[in-house]
Amino acid sequence: MSTQAVAPLKLSDRLVANKHIAIDYMAWILLVLLVIVGFAMKGTLFISVDNLGNIVEQSAIIGVLAIGQFVVVLTGGIDLSVGANMAMMAMICGLTMPFGIFGSVAATLLAGIIIGLIAGVVIAYGSLPPFIVTFAMMFVCRGLALTVTAGESVSAIDSPITAVGYGWPHWAIWLIVAGIIWYILVKTRTGTKIYAVGGNIEAARVSGINTKRILVLVYVISGVCGAVAGMLALARNGVAMPTSGSGYEMQTIAAVVLGGISLFGGEGKFTGAVAGVVFVTMLRNILDSNNADPFWAFCVIGIVLWIAVILRGLIERIR
Repeated sequence: MSTQAVAPLKLSDRLVANKHIAIDYMAWILLVLLVIVGFAMKGTLFISVDNLGNIVEQSAIIGVLAIGQFVVVLTGGIDLSVGANMAMMAMICGLTMPFGIFGSVAATLLAGIIIGLIAGVVIAYGSLPPFIVTFAMMFVCRGLALTVTAGESVSAIDSPITAVGYGWPHWAIWLIVAGIIWYILVKTRTGTKIYAVGGNIEAARVSGINTKRILVLVYVISGVCGAVAGMLALARNGVAMPTSGSGYEMQTIAAVVLGGISLFGGEGKFTGAVAGVVFVTMLRNILDSNNADPFWAFCVIGIVLWIAVILRGLIERIR
């Protein structure tokens, strides 16, 4: 009986394989490097259970928003309204709290669905650029959040949602949302269709995928994630502020890019986005623990984002 010898991988094949590994795990590599930097600056205090737990807890709100952003980016789109959407959802949750916690949660989730549905329909059926549509939606959400209460905050300190917020660890909510979206992307046909639309929307349409429906769906998911993040923010702070969430859209995009997800769509691992969120939060934690000016955090995140993009570009050039 003869056996066929397995041909060794060519150098080009090994380079391509290593290239994909480097891109997929870039966020984890950067995260390990950041842990080393934090340890060098703060010692064992940085890697203490309390500090690491605080980092994970602080990651929850951005993490939920980044999940929605990740799904949108997979289709080659972008959602610039996530921060303003979160602020408006927190206001809605606080204002509807007199109807009971279940009624308030239902109203907030419904509002998130409506916001995502409007953006998705305009983008999919109006054939308009996601950047412009969600940029306009950002102003609409922020304006509504400011108009409803004339710029005043909404207190919910004595409401049931704050009791739930203090009783439930926020990372648990993040974990639940992440698990649901992971299951949709990895275990269902819908997830396959989302990746297909991002990879080549015309090829996906020709193969029988309802691309418009998929585009609407991803923005609805982002809207729902904004609603969940808004409720988390209200539960954590006990007050909803119409100006909250400013800059969160940039942080979610940074987390997605750091996670190795292609902004052109169709490529990226869900775990990479999670690692990107933890990286951004850990970076802010290191800056805060060293008494750095909080406004410098935006500059540092921007510089790290440049580095990540440059690294990805260098890796992509491997032939």
